[in-house]
Amino acid sequence: MISELLQIPAPGPAVYNEPSPDGVSPRPHWAPFFDTLGEVGPEEFVRRWNRAERRIRENGITYNIYSDPLGAARPWKIDAIPLLIPQEEWSYIEAGIIQRAELLNLLLKDLYGPRTVLSGGLLPAALLFGNPAYLRPLAGVRVPDASYLHLLAVDLARSPDGQWWVVADRTQAPSGAGYALENRTIVSDVLPDLFRTCNVRRLASFFRAQREALLRLSGVDNPRAVLLTPGPYNETYFEHSYLSRYLGLTLVEGADLTVRDRRVFLKTVEGLQPVDVILRRVDDWFCDPLELRGDSVLGVAGLVDAICSGNVKVANALGSGAIETAAIMPFLPALSKDLLGEPLKLPCVATWWCGQDYALKSVLDHLDRLVVKPAFPLRGMEPRFGADLALSEKQLLAEQLKAHPGQFVAQEQVALSTVPVWEHDGVSSRSLVLRAYVLNTGESWVAMPGGLVRVAGPDSPLVSMQQGGHSKDAWVLSDAPVDTFSMLRPRHQPVEVRRVGADVPSRVADNLFWLGRYAERAECMTRLLRCSINHVRSANEAELECLMRLHACFDSRYSTLPKGTPATSLHLENELISLMTNSKRPDSLMSVLSDIHETGNRVRERLSNDMIRLLGQLAESVKVEEYMLFVEHSALLTGCLELLAAFSGLERENVTRGTGWLFLSLGRRLERAIYASRQLSGLSGSLDRENWPLLNYLLEVSDSSMTYRSRYFTTLQTVPVLDVLMADETNPRSLDFQLSHLADLYEKLPRHAEGDLRAIRHAVSLIRSFDLEALNVPSPGSGSEHSGNSEERERLGRSLQELTRLLASWSDNLAAHYFDHARTVAISIGG
Repeated sequence: MISELLQIPAPGPAVYNEPSPDGVSPRPHWAPFFDTLGEVGPEEFVRRWNRAERRIRENGITYNIYSDPLGAARPWKIDAIPLLIPQEEWSYIEAGIIQRAELLNLLLKDLYGPRTVLSGGLLPAALLFGNPAYLRPLAGVRVPDASYLHLLAVDLARSPDGQWWVVADRTQAPSGAGYALENRTIVSDVLPDLFRTCNVRRLASFFRAQREALLRLSGVDNPRAVLLTPGPYNETYFEHSYLSRYLGLTLVEGADLTVRDRRVFLKTVEGLQPVDVILRRVDDWFCDPLELRGDSVLGVAGLVDAICSGNVKVANALGSGAIETAAIMPFLPALSKDLLGEPLKLPCVATWWCGQDYALKSVLDHLDRLVVKPAFPLRGMEPRFGADLALSEKQLLAEQLKAHPGQFVAQEQVALSTVPVWEHDGVSSRSLVLRAYVLNTGESWVAMPGGLVRVAGPDSPLVSMQQGGHSKDAWVLSDAPVDTFSMLRPRHQPVEVRRVGADVPSRVADNLFWLGRYAERAECMTRLLRCSINHVRSANEAELECLMRLHACFDSRYSTLPKGTPATSLHLENELISLMTNSKRPDSLMSVLSDIHETGNRVRERLSNDMIRLLGQLAESVKVEEYMLFVEHSALLTGCLELLAAFSGLERENVTRGTGWLFLSLGRRLERAIYASRQLSGLSGSLDRENWPLLNYLLEVSDSSMTYRSRYFTTLQTVPVLDVLMADETNPRSLDFQLSHLADLYEKLPRHAEGDLRAIRHAVSLIRSFDLEALNVPSPGSGSEHSGNSEERERLGRSLQELTRLLASWSDNLAAHYFDHARTVAISIGG
């Protein structure tokens, strides 16, 4: 069964095969796993894994791949077969990485303090001062409990003789721990029997220790801790969002934080809230545009000053990237004996820093067997495998090494161990690297039992997720009963019932507000486009004029209609297609749907899985194939409306009425009010016999045709249409309904501005003040189309135009007050 299901590949002569020494019989610690897996059977295994892959897609578990033509956000790749590590072997690894964490932490303490390792000749000064990652503004700054490293990631590779070697250290903002946790959740769900049979050590206690260590780092009672992310375009953004929820931290971007009086504050809709601890996932140089990299938009201006003042704690400490270079590896054995008084337990792969003459000569003599890397990763050079270079390329590389020796490091090319990777088209053997994690609790060091296993892609020698690699779960097999602790509270432990959620950062509120606006904008555009597309080809001259007035509701700056000459139906038809499908046009429906998807992803931790799935479907809903007929565009728009209606229904029926929902709903009501005022402006002006079809179009766009017909058994007339679309407080599509609800929602916000609330209330009163009967707008065929109270109609037209201006200013004030925390300007609407 196992040989048919997995087909364990026979290793090469110089490669360690993880599950089997001979490609036939499993190693002792793998045998129980294969026995239980055989009982599952291939069909059941495939069914379970298909379910897991569907879960990955539906839950939006992604890894962003830069410059990928298929799209940056790719589903996370995980293999079903874990890497098994016996307890005895793990004990050796654990002791080695904990010692390494202690050593590197002491090294950072010395480099940013007395620098005795330089004066004692244990580390070349050029290796420190020539490193752009060494942050001079942080030299001499005290770190609480000398905890420079909160978390260390160590990349390990196994050589053909079975020995584990360190190939890299990640010291400034280690990634992957969240993906390791997600891998564990998925694989243990697919193979629960095997997980129990193999007695696998759990991960939850490690993350509990991490949360406790972060809170302890603050040194204050009830600290506020946040996770600082570069944002949704970062390759591991999903992990940031996932970890923030799991650890109970607020996910923030640089723009969410501000420094006032040398203290860091979180911008929330409640006001500025002090921040005590920052778990950062932003690289050192980008954390403060004032003191570090001036062009950074990812960091917080003044953060270094706040750190130097001791008012905020950052994990890992700023400047820890100074030792995230393979160039220090040749010096670690001597440093271990000097700083720890003991030899290095876990060896580094053979490494040479070319800044030393003897090392450069050795590298040049053995270039065929080495991998050359930049000593300081900020240079951006990819690793160069000497064995793969042509003679001319090798000569060029040698010249570069001689010209700038201190900028390069060379390592022995390790023949990585292999592990089977299961895919739907069969099993293949891939090289692997294990990333292990060590946590500084403030009192001791704790290793995650396992870690993140990365395997090479099918056509790449590099183990890199950016180049198509997979991931695996790592199971540490315990010889004793395992700790079954969960981050969730046990059922028998009572909890305090509460209905107040966590802080709503201003950025989250901003994105929810615009998610509401974009969703409503898409719906309004879709209704306008569908109505126009359904009528444009059969429109006579008068109807075409009405459709052009309807097109004015788009308020487009990118219109393709001719300027200065009358537009034909063909012109309008091409413009409608462009408005619907041109992704390069910022005001097109396709662009707005893309904005919905992008904005929703920025607050995915606040949305349900059903809403996330709808956002993905919306982004694809109006893609038009070349073979599609024009009439089929209407069907696509109807499908898009159905998805938008589903999203609106989930928002109204499934989302708790918290502060986030208020901003989402405010955005919807504001956008609908803007479109309603634009549409009604077309009725407030002159309306002669030829323009009466506009009444029908507006009712159709506003989905109010049935409301009108059920009330008025007559032909369309302007006054009753105005009443239905403008003044009817019971019609969810009327302008009055939008404004009154806008005021009610705004009043529920914390710290709302009384002046802005009065402005909206006054706008409602103004709309209700118009006596529509006094407008005396004539009926079609009455013979007096141009009669009526023109002065009152002009006042209505001016009021609607002023309302549009008011709504734009009101939105700006909302953003300034809640999102930017700046001063607002007084706004009002006249009579």
